[in-house]
Amino acid sequence: MSNGADNTTVKRTALKPLFFYQAVSLGCDPEFFFAKGGKVIGSEKVLDASGIKTNPQDNTSYHPLDGGNISKFIVDGVQAELNPRPSSCRALLGNEIRACFRDLHALLVSKGVVADFSQCVEVTQEEMDTLSDKARIFGCAPSTNCYTAAESKISVDPKVYRGRSAGGHIHIGNQYQQYLDNPGFREQYRAAYEISKDPNNAWKIGSRTEYALKTPDIMVPVLDIVLGNTCVLVDRAPSNKERRKVYGKAGEHRLKPYGIEYRTLSNFWLRSYQLMSMVMGITRLAVQLVEQSTPDNDYVKALFDAVNRNDVIKAINENDFELALANFKKIENILYEACESNWGNYPFSAKYANPFRYFVNKGVDHWFEKDVVNHWMNAPEGHGSGWESFLAGRVTTELRQSMKKESFNLNPPRRPISYIDNDAYVKYDGELREYNKAYEAAYDPTKLVVAEVKDPTASPALPVVAEEPVVA
Repeated sequence: MSNGADNTTVKRTALKPLFFYQAVSLGCDPEFFFAKGGKVIGSEKVLDASGIKTNPQDNTSYHPLDGGNISKFIVDGVQAELNPRPSSCRALLGNEIRACFRDLHALLVSKGVVADFSQCVEVTQEEMDTLSDKARIFGCAPSTNCYTAAESKISVDPKVYRGRSAGGHIHIGNQYQQYLDNPGFREQYRAAYEISKDPNNAWKIGSRTEYALKTPDIMVPVLDIVLGNTCVLVDRAPSNKERRKVYGKAGEHRLKPYGIEYRTLSNFWLRSYQLMSMVMGITRLAVQLVEQSTPDNDYVKALFDAVNRNDVIKAINENDFELALANFKKIENILYEACESNWGNYPFSAKYANPFRYFVNKGVDHWFEKDVVNHWMNAPEGHGSGWESFLAGRVTTELRQSMKKESFNLNPPRRPISYIDNDAYVKYDGELREYNKAYEAAYDPTKLVVAEVKDPTASPALPVVAEEPVVA
C-alpha cells in the first residue's frame, strides 16, 4: 500500500469470547473553550475559581466508592475542563455529563458567551494580554510516553505561543478495588477463589484489573491499537496533527492513584452521547482484553502479532486515515471474536461491521448536530440510547434504506380491523412473521456491503453498493 503499512498476515487460532464485568471505572476530563463575538476568551472570565459543581445524578454503586467525586467544570489555562463523576456504567457517566451541560447553559446565557468545541484555536494577542499568568500557561502537566519511557515535554513557551488545543483524556480505574483494599472483602473472596479457582471471583477480577492498569507497557499500546487507532477513523479533524506536535501523541499517559489516564484523544467524542458511549465502550474493552488474556487465550499477543506497532503510532500521530483503516482491518476479527455474545456491553460486532463502515464513511457531521450544548441538554436518559443502540438502530436503518433491493417488493400485511376476529389475527400473525423473515433476509446488516471505506473529508463519499461481503 502507498501508506507504507505492513500487510503481513499472521495465522492464529480463534479466540474465546470475553466475559463481561463492570469492573472498569470510566472517567474523563475533556476540554473546550469559551467564545464571545466570535473570539476565544479565557475560561477564567466565565468560571470563578471554584468552577461549576453539579449535584450527583444517582447514588448507585456503579461510581467509585471514595465518596469525594462530584461533577464539575473548572478553569484549565485558557480552556475550560469538564470533570464528570466517574462510573463503571456508560449511561450513568452520560447522565452526569448531561446534568453538567444543563447547569452550564444557564451560565452561558447570563454571561453572553458560547461554548466552542474546536480542537485547536488561536487566541488573539489582545486576549492573551488580558489573562492572568496562571491562565496563560498550559494547564496540563507533562505526560509519560510508553514507547520512549520519557516524559513528553512541551517545546513551546505557552506565554508566547497562542495556539491552544482541547484534549479528551480518559481516566481508567478499577471498580473492583474494594475487593483488594477492604480487609473483609479481600479475605472472604480470596479464600473463596483458592477453593473454587473461579475466574469470575470478584477478588480475582479486581486483581487482574489492577495488574492491567499497573502495566502501562502493555495496557497503553493496547489502548493505542484498539482505541486510539479506531478513533482516527472517526476523528478526522486536520488539526489533530497540529495538536499532537504539542501533546496527545500515541503512547501518552499518566499513572494515577486510581489507575491510568490515557492522554491521546482529542475532545471530539464530547460531540454527542453516542460518541462518548463508543469511546468509553472501546476503553473498557481494551482493559478487559488485557485483564482476561491467558496463555491459551491471549488477546494481547493476537493484537501485537496482527498489527505493526509503528504503523499504529504513525496513524495516530499523523492522523492518517488510510493507515488507520489498514491497521483496523488487521485487528477487527480479533475484536469480533472477543466481543461475541456480549454486543450491547462491548462496542464491536461482526453483524454490525458494515453499519460501522457506513458510519465512518458518512462522517460525524452527518450523524450529530454541531450545537454540542443543545445536544447534551436534550439527551435522553442514557440507558438504551448509547453507541450500540445507535449503530443497530439509526445507522443500520439508514444503510438498509440506501441498499434497498428491487427484488424485495413485499408490502407489510394489514392488521385486522376487528379485535374479535380471531382467525383473521392468526392469519395476520403468520403473514407478519413471514414478512419480517423476508425483510431481515433482504436487509441483513452482514450482507449490506459497504464497497469501500473512504474519508469523506478527503474526497466525495463513495456510493455504497452491494458487492462481495466485507466480513465472513
